[in-house]
Amino acid sequence: MSMNTLSLSNVVIGEELQKSLDKEGMKMASVYDILDPVVSRLATLNPLWTFVVVSSGHGSGNNRIAMGFSVKLDGEELGQIGLSYMGNRGKVISISNDRIGKGRQRSDSYRTQDADKAILMAKKMFGKMNPSERIQKAKDAAERVVSRASWNKERERTQHQSLVKNEMLAWAETKGNALFLEYLKVEAIPSLKHKVTVSMEKVELLDTEMKTIEKVQEDFSNNKTALIVKDLGKYLVKIGDKVDLYDDNTLPLDMRMKMGMLKLVEDEQYLTDVGCKVSSEIFVLLVDLTNVSEGV
Repeated sequence: MSMNTLSLSNVVIGEELQKSLDKEGMKMASVYDILDPVVSRLATLNPLWTFVVVSSGHGSGNNRIAMGFSVKLDGEELGQIGLSYMGNRGKVISISNDRIGKGRQRSDSYRTQDADKAILMAKKMFGKMNPSERIQKAKDAAERVVSRASWNKERERTQHQSLVKNEMLAWAETKGNALFLEYLKVEAIPSLKHKVTVSMEKVELLDTEMKTIEKVQEDFSNNKTALIVKDLGKYLVKIGDKVDLYDDNTLPLDMRMKMGMLKLVEDEQYLTDVGCKVSSEIFVLLVDLTNVSEGV
């Protein structure tokens, strides 16, 4: 039946698909088995409909199998016939168009294993659009174009605007920095001058804190820090793979001093060249592994 189906005068291969087949030296040999009776019957019943093969799968040798059709009448698409998946049922027949999609919730197509049911659905739902449907489709298309145009222009604008802002910022942070500072000094109103000056100082402070955090993170990841845990009046100290137990008298002096400073800050705070206080009992210290002094 497949050869007869493809031989019907109103069953044709899509132009782009045919170009692809010619380029690859392939030929359309048959219609997928569960689709064949559907296409054959509908094409016979509706000689004015054109069934355009728009997708295919591999067959044996250089043969291809038709697996998707666009059904048209006078150049207007009435719907699509193809394959879909339904869980354990595997591949099933799919009948779809806008009318069918609007009436369904789980998918935009009618799916079935029954060729007769698929044929009935196509006969019932395939047809030229009425004026109301044509207006709605035109409205949907217009909305897509209008919204896409706005989005595309906004994206393009943002790209150019970002480039300009980045270059302005780069100039302001280098050659323009002195001019900006002079503006703050001479022209800026006091409230703005204070606000910007405070923020500039805060940036410098945060830069220093970030460097400390990054240093602790790097050394901790490489097992180059001293992890200290207070335990029943003692100190468990882990450096690399080595763990030592100290008390207040034997804890190395530099560790004792750094812990003393960290005890004064809140949990999860960092001190430059010192380390991090994880909690009141856990500390991560930056240490010179070549010069860890003994307690005195």
